[in-house]
Amino acid sequence: MRSKVDSSMGLEMPRFPVDRYPVSALVASVRADYETKFGEPPGKPAGWYRADDWHRVSYVADLLRPGGDSLDVGVGAGQFLNVLARSGKFRSVVGVDKTTYKKYLQLEPNMSTMKGDIANLQFEDDSFDVVTCMEVLEHIPSEVFLAGLAELRRVCRGQLIITVPFCEPEPISRFHVRRFEAADILELFPDATYTLLERPRMPWIMMEERFDGTTPDTSGNWALVAGSTTSDYDDRSMMARLRAQARKNRHVLRAARLIRGGARRVRARLRH
Repeated sequence: MRSKVDSSMGLEMPRFPVDRYPVSALVASVRADYETKFGEPPGKPAGWYRADDWHRVSYVADLLRPGGDSLDVGVGAGQFLNVLARSGKFRSVVGVDKTTYKKYLQLEPNMSTMKGDIANLQFEDDSFDVVTCMEVLEHIPSEVFLAGLAELRRVCRGQLIITVPFCEPEPISRFHVRRFEAADILELFPDATYTLLERPRMPWIMMEERFDGTTPDTSGNWALVAGSTTSDYDDRSMMARLRAQARKNRHVLRAARLIRGGARRVRARLRH
């Protein structure tokens, strides 16, 4: 099943209706703990997941590869962080956020959080097997955006997953400072694999990058789209063309790498 997303770019992408992905027993258990603690709905909604958020985190959690250490940047109330910790996939799970939400819960012993800035993550290079950053970049001001993106890549030695709202209707949310269209995604994530997670209000787009020489496995994307049969190969071909087009749009990525290289040189000088 295909649908044109941005006709001005001629960009087509397979849509995956996120609510068709089942909420796993793992995610349902974390949801139950939050609802037991705060009610459903809670008295104040700040940091609370909507129904489609639970489907989204089930999808992403199943996609993550097991590893020693994982980092989630932009913890919010900690629902996804608890899913990671409870999954058994990781030895340690670390969360970073600028603030601590009143609804934050720590349900597992192998998780921890710290206050921090996405543009200055206090970790060594290649510290984490898995790094996730979901529904965060739309909140990051322009003056630190590239530095923040470079930091996510710097601390990741394996799998990086980022999601953002895609083609958000204007005027955008008062809590957002940037909007992502097809051209932005192609420019900022030229080497990523893309998945469009469709929902009624606006879709999310998910980018996956790898830093260990492996290639993301997207075969599950096609099997989960209802009615996909012989068109699967057309979709795969389209995505290959999309990635080839993306590689031509590297100037923002090069800028981010320059920032990353400068930060490494500064740390090296400080060590000596």
